[in-house]
Amino acid sequence: MTVPESSFKFFRSLPANDEARIALASSMQSLESVLLLIALRRYPHALTTCAAAIESAIKSSSAGQTTGRSNGLRDLLETAKRESKALGAFPEEALSKFRRARNRITHDGFSPRDDSESVDLLLEVGLPFLHQCYLHLFSFDLWDALLPDHVSQLKIGAEVYARGKTVAELDRSYCLKSLGHLIRWSLKDHFSADWELDELAKSEESGGGFEFKHKQRQELERLFGPEWLFDCPLCREPQAVVCQLDEAGLRSGNIVPQQMACINCGLVVRKKELYLSEELLKDEIATAKEIILRDYGL
Repeated sequence: MTVPESSFKFFRSLPANDEARIALASSMQSLESVLLLIALRRYPHALTTCAAAIESAIKSSSAGQTTGRSNGLRDLLETAKRESKALGAFPEEALSKFRRARNRITHDGFSPRDDSESVDLLLEVGLPFLHQCYLHLFSFDLWDALLPDHVSQLKIGAEVYARGKTVAELDRSYCLKSLGHLIRWSLKDHFSADWELDELAKSEESGGGFEFKHKQRQELERLFGPEWLFDCPLCREPQAVVCQLDEAGLRSGNIVPQQMACINCGLVVRKKELYLSEELLKDEIATAKEIILRDYGL
């Protein structure tokens, strides 16, 4: 039995040996479903599917295959923690909270009220623990294997979550917004009719697309002042992001994004989505800081 690379959409590499590749196939496919569910903003369902990916990985490991205990998630987590010192060090209370949320969502269903907690648990527990399972049970580095742009957005989401976790009453489901947008953007051609793609190509060739984007940019610049143009960190279109800058920050010599919108791929990050614009544009701001300040006479 072999696992063809065409079975995966978001992996750029697979485990080096056939045994690990076969053992992890189901778990990796569940992880890809997690990413698709994030793109659909079905965060609680993404959490339960991440739990399934963890279960599959542990069951398929040598430790999982030799254990005499039941194959429930609680027992499998204990098996993994006994097998690896690194996995054993993972906080027990965090895993218990993840497992309880998985059970509740599986048995009782979910609503939009569960989105924020589900994103919290995905970023703080589910995905990091899955990464550790792959690494310590199969010597397979998940972050190296996934497409780099997706890993980058996942890490940005984790950083935004870490910065915002102490803010009371904050719905943190937006922490995975840029990752979900990137996935939808990368797959858009798969969900467009041929005639839509043809019309889009004709519009670009005739200049209609350029004119529309130019009008969008002008309107955003009017609404967002003081503003600056950046390359989009997701679609990579040059000068496509119109970003509103914090005026008080500018006067003190700091470049702090308030909100942003891309006229090419449609990504929008609003003021209430704390720290996301800052993390998405961090590298570009570091490069352009002196130019921006000079242009504003500061």
